[in-house]
Amino acid sequence: MDLILVSAFFIYLLLLLTIGALFYHRAKNADAFMVGGRSVNYWVTAIATQASDMGSWLFLAYPGALYVSGLIEAWTAVGLVVFMFLNWHFVAPKLRVMTERLDTPTFSSFFNKRFQDHSGNIAVLSSCIALVFFIFYIASGLVGMGRLFESAFNLDYHLGIILALGTALLYTLIGGFVAVAWCDFFQGLFLLTMIIMVPVYALYTLPGGVSSIVAAAHAKNISLSLLPTSLKSLGSIIMLSLGWGLGYFGQPHILINFMGIDDVRKIRYAKYVGISWQIIVLLAAILLGLVSIAYFEHGINNPELAFVIITKNLFPSLLAGFALCGILAATLSSMDTHILVAASTVSEDLYRRLFRRSATQRELVLVSRIGGIIVACVALVIALNNSSSVYNLVNYAWSGLGSSFGPLMLAALFGRTITRAGAMAGLLTGSIVAGVWPYLGTSILPMIPGFSLSLCAIYIVSKMSNK
Repeated sequence: MDLILVSAFFIYLLLLLTIGALFYHRAKNADAFMVGGRSVNYWVTAIATQASDMGSWLFLAYPGALYVSGLIEAWTAVGLVVFMFLNWHFVAPKLRVMTERLDTPTFSSFFNKRFQDHSGNIAVLSSCIALVFFIFYIASGLVGMGRLFESAFNLDYHLGIILALGTALLYTLIGGFVAVAWCDFFQGLFLLTMIIMVPVYALYTLPGGVSSIVAAAHAKNISLSLLPTSLKSLGSIIMLSLGWGLGYFGQPHILINFMGIDDVRKIRYAKYVGISWQIIVLLAAILLGLVSIAYFEHGINNPELAFVIITKNLFPSLLAGFALCGILAATLSSMDTHILVAASTVSEDLYRRLFRRSATQRELVLVSRIGGIIVACVALVIALNNSSSVYNLVNYAWSGLGSSFGPLMLAALFGRTITRAGAMAGLLTGSIVAGVWPYLGTSILPMIPGFSLSLCAIYIVSKMSNK
């Protein structure tokens, strides 16, 4: 074990715990714990929102996909940028205003009040669906962490995921929304530096530079063309762009940041800061995937570990340790938001609605913390198996949340004739289709049928039930 390499990891974790402790006094009531009293400035909102989106996918799964499939995978990034811009421009300001007007700190309670469901069925159903897919999302982060610790720090896989989960739980459940936002702001800037530094330096060290990438890609029969060469490749481009991009409208860990900004008028500034950050990190990840094609001339057993191997080979121990913490930053900034939203969902939409409508603020904060721990432990059980790829776990969770909540979020913000029955139909259709689709053996990403059928169900059932 390289003690200098490992020391960088523990220094980084200590910094995160310090930030969480600094904001402990800000999480004394439920509203402050869940949305930070809607008091976060636009710089923090912008970077925290984008950082919570990426996860270990940015460092591990996406460069690995580029290494295997070539530059055609860049269309995934195009879809992400386009749809995230639409999310910032159309969804963010409306969601910020409507959730404050309806006094709803979670998206489930927002759906419930928006569709005037006095029975609470929409809130309970949406909460249960969200928790299921949150578990898979957290599990994807833990799998990425375990493999990082195993390959980079020579720590046991199981010990690694327990350390990562314990850190995320501590600063998230101690400091609440504001602590998570500031931690994600710091981690967003940190991972931005690392995702740029490693591939740029790796390209610099390659004999022949870009020409060596072209030669290696040709030798391995990997396409470096962005343009479709057939109807099949055109279909792949559309599937990659829509299959990931559509999911932005229904990701609670992203939407919660829109709800916490201090001034709705500053969303336009946050939009440009956030999109600029997103474009830079995605371009760097694409470069990492392309550099890997030439760097691993004789192949690599697991393409998702390209960043780890390149970093350990090129940099001295301490710098390599901090560079590898970039993966930690990307993963924790996604995982902590999922834990926070899951904790808020358990207390506000399940405990308070089903068991204790008169629960005190202190009681709700306590239940939130207990709920976050329970959800995280279930995700830990899945991650301990270590049998799925990070890409597959992220795709499953992303598609499930996007298909279940994306169409309903758009309908809630912009539709005028949506009924309670239509909302329930959309939630059920999206979650079932996205949950079952990966097992059908088709190459079509589950987001496309899940989102489309959910949207159809919302409007068809609303039309049939609208008096």
